[in-house]
Amino acid sequence: MAQNKLVDAHCHLETFKKSQLEELPKDIIPVTSGYSHGSNVRTLRIAKELEVPFCMGIAPQTVLKEGKGHLGEWMQFIADNPPNAIGEVGLDYHWGKTGAEHKLEEEVFLEMIMLAQKMDLPLVLHSRDAENKCLDILEEQNWKKPFMMHFFAGTLDEAARAVDMGGIISIVGFHSKKRRKVIDEIPLEKLVVETDAPYVTRNIDGVFLAIDYISEVTGIPREEVGKATAENAATFFNIRL
Repeated sequence: MAQNKLVDAHCHLETFKKSQLEELPKDIIPVTSGYSHGSNVRTLRIAKELEVPFCMGIAPQTVLKEGKGHLGEWMQFIADNPPNAIGEVGLDYHWGKTGAEHKLEEEVFLEMIMLAQKMDLPLVLHSRDAENKCLDILEEQNWKKPFMMHFFAGTLDEAARAVDMGGIISIVGFHSKKRRKVIDEIPLEKLVVETDAPYVTRNIDGVFLAIDYISEVTGIPREEVGKATAENAATFFNIRL
C-alpha cells in the first residue's frame, strides 16, 4: 500500500514526543484532534507546523473535569482558527454518571453543534455509551452535514442509524463481536480507519491494524480497503490525498 496515501482519521499528535513527530510515516496522513482548550491550542500549533488536517472541540470528558465557565472563550478560539471539523465532541455516559453530569455534557454538545453549523463544518463525535442519544440530539437540531462516529463501539443498529443520517463510522484495530458485525454489514464507502494514537496504538502506523481487520472480515483486499478508507476520510475532512 506504500504507493497510496492512507489516512488516520483520528489521533492526538499534540501528545506525541518530539522524536515520534519526527518519525511519522510519510505515507499516512494523520488527522489530529483536540478535545479541550489546552489540547486545541497545541493541536493547532502542531497541525500548522506539520501541515496536516486537524479538528478542534470540547469533548464531554473535558466538560466533566473543567466545567463550562470558559466555554465562550474556548469556542471563540475555534472560530478564529477554522479546523477541518469540529471534534471531538459529544456525550460520554461511561464517565458521566448522574443526571446533572448528563445535562452538562448535553448543553456543551449543543453549543458545539451550533458552532459547527455556524462554521459550516462536519462533526467528529465521541459517543461512549451514548450513541443513540447523540443521534437523537443531531436529529432534534436538524443536523444535515456529515458526521463521523469516532472509535465506534456501539451496536450494528446504531451504526446503521448513523449511516442513514449521513454519518460515517470510524474503525480501530481492536477486535470485538460488535465491531465485527459493523464491519461486516456497513458498506466500505461509509467506513474510515483511525488509531486514536497514542492512547490506543502508540503511533499512526497502527492504522494498518484497522485496515487489516476490515480486510479480514469483508474479504476485500487490504490495498482496496486502504484506498477506499483514505478517500472516504479525504472527502469528509475536505483534504487532498
